[in-house]
Amino acid sequence: MSFGFLEIKSLKKKSFIHFLTLLFLLLLWGNTSSFAQFAQLDPVEKIKISEAKSGTDKRVLNQNSLPFWDDFSKGIDTTKWSIDGISYTETVGNNPPSLGMILFNGVDENGRPYSRQDRDQGESDILTSRPFDLSGLSENESNSLFISFFWQAGGKSEAPDSNDQLILQLLNPDGNWVTVWAQNGGDERDRENFAQEIIAIDPNLLHEAFQFRFLSSGRLSGPFDAWLLDYIYLNSGRSLSDLTYPDRAITQPNFVQLGDYRAYPWEILDRFQQNNWSLVSNEFLNLENRFRAMEYTITAQDSIRQAVLPINSDSPFNPVPNALERRAFSSREFESIPNFGKAADLYFETYLTTGDDPLFTISAGDTTFFEQVNFADNDTVSSVFPLRDFFAYDGGSADYSAGINQRSGQLAVQFQSPEPVLLHGISINFTNANQANQAIDLVIWEDLSLRPIFSLERAIPVKEPGQEFIYFPLDTAILVGPEFFVGFTQFTNDFIHVGLDKTNNQADKIFYNVGGGWVQNEEVLGSLMIRPHVTVNQVLEGGEAPQETFLLYPNPVRDRLTIRGKFAEIQIFDSFGRQILLPRESLGEEEMINFSGQRPGIYIVNLVSGSSLESFRIQVLK
Repeated sequence: MSFGFLEIKSLKKKSFIHFLTLLFLLLLWGNTSSFAQFAQLDPVEKIKISEAKSGTDKRVLNQNSLPFWDDFSKGIDTTKWSIDGISYTETVGNNPPSLGMILFNGVDENGRPYSRQDRDQGESDILTSRPFDLSGLSENESNSLFISFFWQAGGKSEAPDSNDQLILQLLNPDGNWVTVWAQNGGDERDRENFAQEIIAIDPNLLHEAFQFRFLSSGRLSGPFDAWLLDYIYLNSGRSLSDLTYPDRAITQPNFVQLGDYRAYPWEILDRFQQNNWSLVSNEFLNLENRFRAMEYTITAQDSIRQAVLPINSDSPFNPVPNALERRAFSSREFESIPNFGKAADLYFETYLTTGDDPLFTISAGDTTFFEQVNFADNDTVSSVFPLRDFFAYDGGSADYSAGINQRSGQLAVQFQSPEPVLLHGISINFTNANQANQAIDLVIWEDLSLRPIFSLERAIPVKEPGQEFIYFPLDTAILVGPEFFVGFTQFTNDFIHVGLDKTNNQADKIFYNVGGGWVQNEEVLGSLMIRPHVTVNQVLEGGEAPQETFLLYPNPVRDRLTIRGKFAEIQIFDSFGRQILLPRESLGEEEMINFSGQRPGIYIVNLVSGSSLESFRIQVLK
């Protein structure tokens, strides 16, 4: 007896009775394997960042100042924030005010549950501002000080229950945290749109070490009861009606595909790319209560951020964007991009020409600019399209995971190549760290109705810090194509968690076999994060590692970045695209790069080895 497909996210209190009913039915049927399935599992946690706990860390002396604004479009700036357990995401929220947001849920800074007891409830993730000295504010400034922010319950993640909360607290002069706002979850909360709040700050709470913090309270046993937070603004001279901003913001990463793929092997690019590129699409939000004429530019760039193809140049939005309008937009069509002739990363950059500027005031004819509130920061986004040695439907970010729960069950992903290729390795994003050392059989099929053409037993290894995909080299290169399937056989009745990217729905490419024959997936939406590594040239027996043979850690980095692997040249670019020189130290097979004193943000590290160039995104914290 099989119940077919069942989507699984998490067990909630409100569904406990339904769970008991299902459990009773399972016992009646008497065989849990009869209920084997392919299922969507719990949401996947993004990179976690936490502050050093050392009492001698003088960075804690950093202070904020008014006006204060952060929309997280550049990541998490730890000169502004102290972080405990929260994480950064660009994909989990729905319809955010700008690119990038903070995710709260029930796992700590290492991605581990705060508790192993399923019913344990309590405070979990915390985002705390650095101190402000507000002791010198005038009476008018003190009486017009407001904080505003946008929040969402759940988004694409798991929604909070009615007893779960997102909380805003202020630190009073006595050193105690005072709750000034709290929001409960529940079925009635809007998961598709962000809500905005504005809170008056009581002048009696202002002092020389003022702070505020957001924290979540809910289930502590996993990435459940999620909240999203974005676009925080604290300033005087405001009122309860001050809910618009002279800001136009890009709200999501660029989306572009080559056929159905988000990454493609460079060696066969020219056999497939002609007229198969999608448009480059994105979205903006006008956060001001007036219309604004705008233009946009989209370019394709190489690994060192040089333009290789202008796609749109100063294209006007028509009609002119209205006040508070959210609008999707796309590039013009393009047939192909220049082939770099080697493995590389292709970047698509979108830039809005909006007239956005830093916040300023005019007093007695003098203009004062506040560079810490620069509304142009969210007008540009750059997204990578790998042209390397693998096919990928996913964009590199796991929003959820998925898997099957059947011993000897099989999971497979379908791929198409314009010509036969040699498959020499398989990369899989196994998202559950607790499943390391489990045995699986890597399997390759030309036709799911026939026997596999290759099978190799391997154990799931422990991931290195910052590692997403695990690369499994094959004992020998396997000739496949034009159609082939890649996956694995498992030896447990537990779900083996594989990353699921929800931004590109290639659900029909996923197949599973839990004992009754192969079934094409129809329920779990997204792309399974399994990647075949291929070449058109013969590779060495035993397989070769893919181009990503370098290990860079820690990422994020505060002071020193370690690079493991052999390279001939290194190039480092800051968040403005400028090449910079940093102190280096050679440590045998490792190289140490000193980022001390650098501004926080995203840096690009290019490693040149022979004729190939590998690019890595590094987040620098302070």
